[in-house]
Amino acid sequence: MVKRTFRDGQYYRHVRFGKRTVKEGECAAVWLYNGTRKVVEGPQRIRLFFSHVRFLDRHVADANQYLAVQYRDGRKEHRRGPSATFMDPCIHISIQTYDAFKLSANEVLIVYRELQAEQQTAQPLVKGEPMAMAAATNGKAAAAKAATTTTKAAGKSPDKEVAVAACGVPGSVQRRLVCGPAVFIPAANEWIHEFSWHGSVSERTGKGSKTGSPGDEKVPHALQFSKLRCMPDQMYVSVKGVRTTDDAQITVHLMIFYELKRVEQMLDATNDPIGDFINATSADVMTFGASNTYESLLQKTTQLSEVEAFPILASRMQQTGFELLKIVYRGYSASDTLQSMHDQAIAKRTKLKLDADTRAMEQQQMHLDLQCKQERSKAEMDLEAAQHRHKAELKDMEAQQARTGRDADELQAQRHLAERERLALEAKRARNDEDLRYDEALKALGVDLTQLLCVTNQREPDHHIKVEGGAASQLHLEMPARKSLWGGSK
Repeated sequence: MVKRTFRDGQYYRHVRFGKRTVKEGECAAVWLYNGTRKVVEGPQRIRLFFSHVRFLDRHVADANQYLAVQYRDGRKEHRRGPSATFMDPCIHISIQTYDAFKLSANEVLIVYRELQAEQQTAQPLVKGEPMAMAAATNGKAAAAKAATTTTKAAGKSPDKEVAVAACGVPGSVQRRLVCGPAVFIPAANEWIHEFSWHGSVSERTGKGSKTGSPGDEKVPHALQFSKLRCMPDQMYVSVKGVRTTDDAQITVHLMIFYELKRVEQMLDATNDPIGDFINATSADVMTFGASNTYESLLQKTTQLSEVEAFPILASRMQQTGFELLKIVYRGYSASDTLQSMHDQAIAKRTKLKLDADTRAMEQQQMHLDLQCKQERSKAEMDLEAAQHRHKAELKDMEAQQARTGRDADELQAQRHLAERERLALEAKRARNDEDLRYDEALKALGVDLTQLLCVTNQREPDHHIKVEGGAASQLHLEMPARKSLWGGSK
């Protein structure tokens, strides 16, 4: 047995004659023989005579805790830590240590407070939605009649003050919202709203979850909490027993994304919004399934991912202060028999479709081969025609080049002939000029030019023949033909 340093409430003794040492850090209550009680806090050493001694329990709260002290006269007190006190059984009924409520961002705590009659006018109301309050009036008779009625003020924004009236004497109840981030410790006359919603129970941990897991089942009161999250959230929903027009029964799996926008409206409209959402979703999916056959429902499953397909859910969320962000269709499940029949039908349809696709691909391949042959034949003909055109163009080019060469040679010959004629004409002109000068010179010397020209221009004999011999002889002479200027003989 381990010895404890400090004694607590489990230590109780009846001492006739003796003494006790109360160490520092301990406290003891001593009842004397006459019934009076005194509290001894250490360090002290006391002597006892026909006395009862009991050491007191010490309760400690750190900076993030508080002590809930219940007095015997009915009072209750919350002491924020760091604090320590001894529980005196003559004064206290109980002292308990609780953790403070630590709120992160986007978390809200719903706090209720009971006000005394004299505090109803002096105590300022907290922020929230305005509600009229019928306060309790004089005496018990007035209190019995005072059935408080709550009426929402029309046209007010939800950030005004709120007072939720409650039947009771002599006070009323006030509700307020504590928004994070914060560390909150309730007062003695305050209590926290505890939520109990539908949720999924984890088989591994046994705890409730709002989001759940695919294919799970939401059960009532599975999710119990006090801190409300005001941020986008999601949950899995499986709608079972969806029956189509051809009497097929399936289960539709969805995922719902939503966000809490107005906390006061949610508190006034429902006590289990998750249950309302599940019922509204089931109603929408049942309506959708009742208007389709099994085959048409499978063809229209994309509509289950549209918010417009869930009017009841969207309306209920709007009534409870939520906003439906989007819905995702995650598939469906059916009974084994129906699923087997559907699988067989799918396999048969797939086989027929694959056969049809195969035949279509074969026809398409044959058409493609024929088209390729036609294109290849046309390409060969175009190539052959291009070759012939190229050969013809080459011949035309060679002929053109030959003609161009001949024309160039002819032009060059003509240029040469013209140059020769020009040179001959110039030479003749020069000779004529020389002859004219020569004749003028002769004329100047007194020479008869006419006679000279006649003698000079006489025709020369074609042949000179000289015959020598003294004796007379017979002579036969044959003259060669004279060539004319045009190339013939004369």
